[in-house]
Amino acid sequence: MKKDVERKFKSYFKYRDIKTNNKGEYFNFVGFIFTEEEALVSFPKHFFSEEDLAVINKSSLNIDAHIELLFKLIQKSISKKNKNLYKVKQEINKSYPFESFLKIYQYYLKYGLFTQEREIKKYGQYGKILWKETLKKSPMVINHGNLLFMQPIVQKFVTDYVFISKCMAYVINTTINKFYFFFKLPRVTLEYRDIDFTNSEVIIKNLMQIKPFLFKDIHLRLIEDLIAYFKNQNYDGKLEIKIYSFHLIWEDMIKGYLNKYFLKINDDNEEIIFEHSGDKNHNFQKRKFELDSRRNIKGLKTYNIQPDYYYEQGENKYIFDAKYYTEINKLDYKQISYYFLLKNYENGRIIKVYNALILPTSETEIKNIHFHLDKEYCEVDEEFKIVEYYLNMRRIIQIYLNNC
Repeated sequence: MKKDVERKFKSYFKYRDIKTNNKGEYFNFVGFIFTEEEALVSFPKHFFSEEDLAVINKSSLNIDAHIELLFKLIQKSISKKNKNLYKVKQEINKSYPFESFLKIYQYYLKYGLFTQEREIKKYGQYGKILWKETLKKSPMVINHGNLLFMQPIVQKFVTDYVFISKCMAYVINTTINKFYFFFKLPRVTLEYRDIDFTNSEVIIKNLMQIKPFLFKDIHLRLIEDLIAYFKNQNYDGKLEIKIYSFHLIWEDMIKGYLNKYFLKINDDNEEIIFEHSGDKNHNFQKRKFELDSRRNIKGLKTYNIQPDYYYEQGENKYIFDAKYYTEINKLDYKQISYYFLLKNYENGRIIKVYNALILPTSETEIKNIHFHLDKEYCEVDEEFKIVEYYLNMRRIIQIYLNNC
């Protein structure tokens, strides 16, 4: 990492942002830091090849498409309903409530600005007189033989929707203005400068007062998203998106890719074969196996294993694990244990077990033998290997955005 970069963004770095390995210092997050004049972008591991970096170093204009790709990936990670990405969403929303903004904007795209009126019935002089209600409830006075009502009950419509709409417009326009390079979206044409949105406590109080008068779930969720936004908006001037748990996004991308594109593993050369249509419907999933026979003893702590991707198809069993590494430099004992603990989990069938690690690369997709158990330690006719499969990072991101 260049010293001038470290100096320019020093006030934005926290203790965990920069790590060191045998190649030097590197950023420990994926994301962006924005100042008034400059932006720092930290891409995922293996996003660029050496050839890519050579081209980018000659002209920074070549990086725009890559930045847009990373923006879209972050947006999708926020919007996906996947509990495994919860930690990622927490990290993304730590400095700015992006998730609340996206939900508010989705409401706007589907329903427009909030336009519900609230009916009020009360004693008064102005408004439509409700005679039936007045006859039942208003005090009566007889004056010189005439029947008079002290206060008629009138009907009015209070337009709370104006305030809610202005809150929506403020959230949408402010976010798009701050992150114009991130969200290439149309703004809302509604004037809202008559409201002081810097006083979040007052805005939240007003929204809380409106909430009891709304009954539809979609409107209640909108109010909750607006409240969440104003509770978490940041006015300290620092705009940053830092993802420390990008490995969770990598795991989710690989899961989608396997479930839609995986075809088979070629037994002749151990190549993993993917098809191009993306119309498969496999069920690779993180699966928990409670292997300890004492697991039903109340109060006793026992242990389980959870491969990232477990799938049985016909006479084949696949045990895959995603690794978001720069490189593998030590034996993966966990993957070895998966094989020996699960190879007999066959439901009475003869099954062939395929054991693999899936890693990112900036190059063309390749494979490598991670571990091959010597025959001396195997049972008769048994062969145990762990294969490393390297998939191109940018290609996986594109597929994830378009079809997963």
